[in-house]
Amino acid sequence: MLESLTMLAGWVIAAAVGATAGVLVMHVRGRPVRQVCQRLSRVSGDIQADLAQLQLEDTCGQLGAAWNRLIEEVAAARRDLETLQIRQQARETLNNYEMKWFSQLLNQIPYGLITVADDWLITYANAAAERMLGVSEGGLKGRKATDFFAQDLSHISPSAGIAIDQTSELVSSPKLVRMTAVDALSETERAETALLLQDVTQEREREAERSNFLYHVTHELRTPLTNIRAYAETLSEGVLQDPDTLRECYNVIVGETQRLSRLVEDILSLSQMEAGAARIKMDDVNTSRLVRQIVEDMQAQADEKGVELILSMPPKVPTIRGDKERLAVVLTNIVGNAIKYTPGGGRVEVTCAQESSRLHIKVADTGLGIAPQEREKVFEKFYRSTDERVSGLPGTGLGLALAMEIVRTHGGTITLESEVGKGSTFTVVLPIGNLAAIQT
Repeated sequence: MLESLTMLAGWVIAAAVGATAGVLVMHVRGRPVRQVCQRLSRVSGDIQADLAQLQLEDTCGQLGAAWNRLIEEVAAARRDLETLQIRQQARETLNNYEMKWFSQLLNQIPYGLITVADDWLITYANAAAERMLGVSEGGLKGRKATDFFAQDLSHISPSAGIAIDQTSELVSSPKLVRMTAVDALSETERAETALLLQDVTQEREREAERSNFLYHVTHELRTPLTNIRAYAETLSEGVLQDPDTLRECYNVIVGETQRLSRLVEDILSLSQMEAGAARIKMDDVNTSRLVRQIVEDMQAQADEKGVELILSMPPKVPTIRGDKERLAVVLTNIVGNAIKYTPGGGRVEVTCAQESSRLHIKVADTGLGIAPQEREKVFEKFYRSTDERVSGLPGTGLGLALAMEIVRTHGGTITLESEVGKGSTFTVVLPIGNLAAIQT
């Protein structure tokens, strides 16, 4: 449109100049007219030439002054036209830049955003929506949004102004996606609705984990509290005269109190580790003495269950840098789990070996084993196996999560090898000497 206006203005200017010149030639004779004709012929092929070349000298009288005023008006008109053209070009450039910037901004947000017509046809999709729905770049536009969701959405019309808030699994995966309406655009020929897509799979899993954790923690708290209350009430009645019975009551109360303390301590320690607020006291740790001490402490638990607890140590075990008390928690949790999930008559073996600049502490058992789909989850906090043989045993699902966090802060790792029905092997790998992790 602007180019057409420019051409039209040029023709008008040329026509005006030509007509004026013709009139002047027909009605006036003399030197000024000859100068006008000469200068017009000089610039006739280029209307964009400098109009100042058409100006006449002041000696040409009134005719020259009138001619010069005409040229000045034509020059002013051309300047206005050029200004309008520049402004239009600047506006178009700015609009293009803003659209490109806005598109890049939408592609950077972590939530999926699509616009759909009243028949659920997708007219726009950002990069997050394409990734969430498992489609390559540009593959969503022109397809129906309802094809990607397992839930039937055909009864909902996105152009009807209904407040859409639906959560459904995707057809191609078990991923849960929440879809909410953002706004309706009525300025277009076909009404469109913007829909925000949010992956809530992990959120639902975390909610399930929290519920599971609260269930198990409640159970863990209820049992020792019930025992403490029962034995305390028995003692308060003063009917027990047998010293052995009295001693048993006191031992039960103390034991259950310690059990509660360990549970609370595990929860607090894990929270501090995850928040980075835990203090790690790095010092030289006599690994051989530490492992032997843990095995000795766990021997009573193994004997009570009828599980053989074996310790295999090389003649020399290297010293490591670490927090002795927290490393003791790691080994206690892993060895304790091995004994807990190994049936009577089974075996738990603890071994140490140095491999290059790393110390490997292995705890192998002949217990229940862990299913492949659960091996990555056992280190998650609050996770409890769905196996009835495991879920029936006391536990909060915090032990391995806490062990993993402690080992991680020491610059090490924990690996797991397991086979259902044949047992599991947990391997704690820690750096030796100066290679130990820096405190976090």
